[in-house]
Amino acid sequence: MSISDQIQNYYENKVVDAIGRIAQPKGYNQEQLTDLACLALNNLPTRYYRHEVDLAFYMSAQEHLEIDARVEKAVIEAIAYLEKMKK
Repeated sequence: MSISDQIQNYYENKVVDAIGRIAQPKGYNQEQLTDLACLALNNLPTRYYRHEVDLAFYMSAQEHLEIDARVEKAVIEAIAYLEKMKK
């Protein structure tokens, strides 16, 4: 097992969830949703972890709220960018 199989970026699942909630209902296709994920993730800091339970345990409730707000903002900005590029 390689090291890359044992680490993850905390924001990836958060972004995928936000895209499913915010962008998918707008009718974007799978390729566009993937582009949105890349755009959003490029505008977020990285936060790697090995065991999610460890990361969640050490974050305060306020940090969780701030991360959720950051993710939502990044997804909304990615949608705006994609829409601008379509014109």
